[in-house]
Amino acid sequence: MEKEKFISKLNIKDYNNQLEKILSKKTFSENTKNVLLSMLYKIENAYDDYSLVNGDTKTKKETLEEILEIIEKDCDAIEFIKTNKSKSIPEQKKIITYLNARKMLYEIYQIKQEKFKIPEGYNIIKKALEYSLNQGYSIASSEVIRDFDGWSWNIVVEDIENLYSNLIYQTLKILVGHEFLDKWQKNKDQDYIINLTDTLEQKYKSKLAEQLFKVINQIAILNIIKDDAKEKERLIQIEKNLQTEFNKLDNKKEYVETLGKQKKVIVEKIKKIDNIINNDIKLKEEFIARNELLDMNHRIFSLSDFVEVLEKEREELIKQLNTCSKKMEPLNYIRNKTEIETKLQLIKEINLKNINNKIYNIKVKELIELVLKAIKIQIENTEEKETTVKLIYKIRYYSLIYVEKDKQIKDIININNIQRFVITKACKQKAITIFSRNIKENYEIIKNILQTDIIELEKMYFKFIQKEDKIILEIYDEENIYKTVEFTKIEELNVKQNKKIKVFI
Repeated sequence: MEKEKFISKLNIKDYNNQLEKILSKKTFSENTKNVLLSMLYKIENAYDDYSLVNGDTKTKKETLEEILEIIEKDCDAIEFIKTNKSKSIPEQKKIITYLNARKMLYEIYQIKQEKFKIPEGYNIIKKALEYSLNQGYSIASSEVIRDFDGWSWNIVVEDIENLYSNLIYQTLKILVGHEFLDKWQKNKDQDYIINLTDTLEQKYKSKLAEQLFKVINQIAILNIIKDDAKEKERLIQIEKNLQTEFNKLDNKKEYVETLGKQKKVIVEKIKKIDNIINNDIKLKEEFIARNELLDMNHRIFSLSDFVEVLEKEREELIKQLNTCSKKMEPLNYIRNKTEIETKLQLIKEINLKNINNKIYNIKVKELIELVLKAIKIQIENTEEKETTVKLIYKIRYYSLIYVEKDKQIKDIININNIQRFVITKACKQKAITIFSRNIKENYEIIKNILQTDIIELEKMYFKFIQKEDKIILEIYDEENIYKTVEFTKIEELNVKQNKKIKVFI
């Protein structure tokens, strides 16, 4: 243990030296240097606890190197202010903040140039999902300082910049893992929406995957429009346009007739161009007629140039003709109608014109229920007891995520079923001591491990003491008593009383 501490100190010294070299090339103040050094020290001191509790993080080395890289490449100026407001300006590579290591870390991640990107084709969710993912990433990355001090785990909800963004990011991390999200961030030119939907489907089957993707996007939209009126209006207009298009598709006979008329008009235009190109007299007449309508800067200077213009127009008309033909094909008609209906459902369910907290609460509850189904699938697919133990950590962590300033996930929905499921699996795999031969009783005892903020669950001990007509369960964090729980009776106790018993085998 002493050797590990010594190596750790050497490592942080190396990172401090790297920071000194970076700062020597910057015009940062002495205050800035001190806050950055303090920030690195706090990360190094708390990272092991943070990583254990969170269950799915980068290594400490990766994190420290990432921070130094951001400071070196993406940050040219840090300005301190006295108010508690702060911001980053990525295009200026500038951070404006107050003297606080946690806030500094948050803004460092905000100024990072590598961002989550959504392709332009996803015009409904692009801005909302980018906003939530990029902010959620910064919130999650600064958690190591916010909630951990090297001794204890204490969630400081008032310091979480945006509960919606944090919920979305943490949910996706639980569903697909931090490595997937890291790759997404680094490969901004790749369509990771396709990768995401494919990964969700592979892990959780198509119906659950579709539901998860939809609700995550809906919460992201609710997140952005609470502060962005222009985005709200844009989405309302998109909804109107989609509804108009859907109404046209819903009347199939009229829709097909309209496309047929469009095709006839396009065919006539193509014939007209062909006649002009193949007739020298008509070509010259059309050439003169068009030039008379154009100003000097845009006139066509030769017949050969004009033929090229006409051929391009013809190519565009052919494309339009093919598009109409494809839309008339039965399979494409159904596919197009289904796609528009899906987009409409995404927006209409959150009632953009009448947004309120009730809609948000409904969607959050829906998301939690879906995520618990996904976690159950993860548990079912687990064979190694080490993985099951990690899932116990994951369930505890997820249940304690704040969805409101005074409410955590465990307050929104009853998580007993998923807790019981993972504990039963752990007992069958002999990862956890069986404290009662009665399954129900055993769960009531063991579930207490998921209701603690003890950092390392493997260091927990239970001790049962008979006191008159009650049994007292003493819960220990190593040698220190953490809390006591009172039972009226335990009928089928499977361990000795008055003796500390290790919870994890």
